[in-house]
Amino acid sequence: MILGVAYYPEHWPRERWETDARLMQEAGISRVRMAEFAWHRLEPREGQFDFGWLEEAINLFGRYGIQTILGTPTPTYPAWLHEMYPDIHQVKSNGQVKEWGQRQDACKNHPGYRAYARRIVEKMTAALGQNPHVVAWQTDNEFGCHGTARCHCPNCGRAFRSWLRRRFNNDIAALNAAWGTVFWSHEYDDFDQIWPPMDTADRTANDGQNPGLVLDFYRFSSDVQVEMNREQVEIIRRHSPGRPITHNLMGLFHQIDYFKLATDLDIVSWDNYPFLANNTNRPPAPLAHDLMRGLKQKPVWVMEQASGPGGWGSYAATPPPGQMRLWAYQAVARGADMISFFRWRSCRWGREQYWHGILYHHGIPQRRYEEVKQLGAEFRALSTELDGSEVAAEVGILYDYDSLWALETQPNTGDGFDYRAMANGWDAALARLGVVADAVSIDADLTRYKVLIAPSVHVCPPATAERLAAFVRAGGTLILGPRSGVKESEGAIVDALLPGPLREVAGCYVEEYDAFSQIPGLEMRVRCPANHLYRAYGLADVLVPEGDAEVSHRYEGRYYAGKPAVVRHAYGKGCCFYVGTVMEPAGLIGFLRYGVLPGAGVAVLSDLPECVEVSYRSRGGTRYAFYLNHSDAAVKVALARPGFDLLAAAAVGDSVEIPPFGVRIVREGGL
Repeated sequence: MILGVAYYPEHWPRERWETDARLMQEAGISRVRMAEFAWHRLEPREGQFDFGWLEEAINLFGRYGIQTILGTPTPTYPAWLHEMYPDIHQVKSNGQVKEWGQRQDACKNHPGYRAYARRIVEKMTAALGQNPHVVAWQTDNEFGCHGTARCHCPNCGRAFRSWLRRRFNNDIAALNAAWGTVFWSHEYDDFDQIWPPMDTADRTANDGQNPGLVLDFYRFSSDVQVEMNREQVEIIRRHSPGRPITHNLMGLFHQIDYFKLATDLDIVSWDNYPFLANNTNRPPAPLAHDLMRGLKQKPVWVMEQASGPGGWGSYAATPPPGQMRLWAYQAVARGADMISFFRWRSCRWGREQYWHGILYHHGIPQRRYEEVKQLGAEFRALSTELDGSEVAAEVGILYDYDSLWALETQPNTGDGFDYRAMANGWDAALARLGVVADAVSIDADLTRYKVLIAPSVHVCPPATAERLAAFVRAGGTLILGPRSGVKESEGAIVDALLPGPLREVAGCYVEEYDAFSQIPGLEMRVRCPANHLYRAYGLADVLVPEGDAEVSHRYEGRYYAGKPAVVRHAYGKGCCFYVGTVMEPAGLIGFLRYGVLPGAGVAVLSDLPECVEVSYRSRGGTRYAFYLNHSDAAVKVALARPGFDLLAAAAVGDSVEIPPFGVRIVREGGL
């Protein structure tokens, strides 16, 4: 278990560096991340490089046993580069220029920016890549943050057309057929006639334009970030071999296909800021953790963990005593092997003055420092137990960026049908039952899961349909959400009864579909087998079972009252549930607890308090259960199994009391 922190030596006098190193060492911090925003200090003038100050800092911290993760400094470029290339900036979908002075504001398709970005990475890795205290690299910083994943400038227009030529084998007729450009007489005669989607006076860039164009532009924009990352990874590997390379992702950020980006990384890391859960007495939503771990189905690093109130102009409520430590343990419980806080000391200047660090601006250790110090001591003690352990999930959540982007373009209804919200709803329902899921792509190893939940397979090419059918045939349990099997890969709606290519495995077809949320004042409900009524949101797929498929839930309300809302179909050695609407949390919990998980052989916990989160890590035949109390009051919890509490160093039986914002880590079984 590794404890780290972000540190920016260029922000502080040299005489302070050693004080900070000593305080970090005393707190148990063994990693620092540096330099991802230091381009100008590393190249103060075009072609003049200065890595000496950074090497001095790296070596100083190394003497205190603190190793460095270096970030490439490409997210913020120097003013002299902007002067050289006045058109280097990004252009938003409404034509507005994203002027210099922010971050990630350079167009990644600008040839000048890309050339100078490659050069600074080459020079930096050549100068510092063999330093024994440099143990890992981070490419850039938060690709796509602040709305920068999609640029609409002329450089991107040219790159988009080249991308389309490759995708359609230089065949404009194939593109026209795939996008259905005959509609509105928008057929193209040549790829040069295609431009990125732009805003008009009364519409956004994804509204009013061809859905095929928009979907492919979203794919292209994601691929640009993937290409930029790959370019840097290749340079780093040449000059600094043997050191793991990562990038700090942003959890549920939706404008980049993180599965593609993660392919070139040795380890996934991400930035975890659960401020919305502050003072709610409820666990932060788990999906971001489960997606980051699911990208490579491996443990992750948290490169930026909340260390205090965050904000730019205004700031969030300060995490009360214990909550910072608790959030760190939530990340560990869900697969993190390193927790690196952001940041060491709150910055006195710039836009992030109020994005607070472990230390306030004055740099004097106070409460948060003592909390980190406690965590550092615990990590040292836990390492012998937890190093090498992993989260072994029995449930997968299919996370599909194509479906997400298609529904971003055409959300079908404005109430309850957001892809990320649906995925998070399923994951949160599982968490209430003490069940952990990996969020994975269709290309992942699905055989490791007993249950696979697909919030909506809205875009469903033949390969996806076959992968899902094979999963069920082999004995898996598949849950299909509403509006599945609707679109082909380029955004055209299938010419078949829905769910189109998924009809055989689903064992039903959609008689009609309804956006009932558009009716003011209407509350739609579904009735479950136990005769409970649960509220439904957004829309309804009205289902017709086929063959030996069974109905488990029915609609209450509208003209289709009494008609099937959920259909179960045995298929091969497994079964598929088609859930035709979005149910409220209690409905999802009941459906999973009584209708799905026990039949699939997945154990659940009963009567888990709403404030308590349970997760597991395993190594060999040993399982470690994490019990996390996210409330400001003590709570008693029944344990899944008795065992030995690692933090309390005491045996525990059938139940334990967890203090406010407290943690219990139970090695199940023997002492």
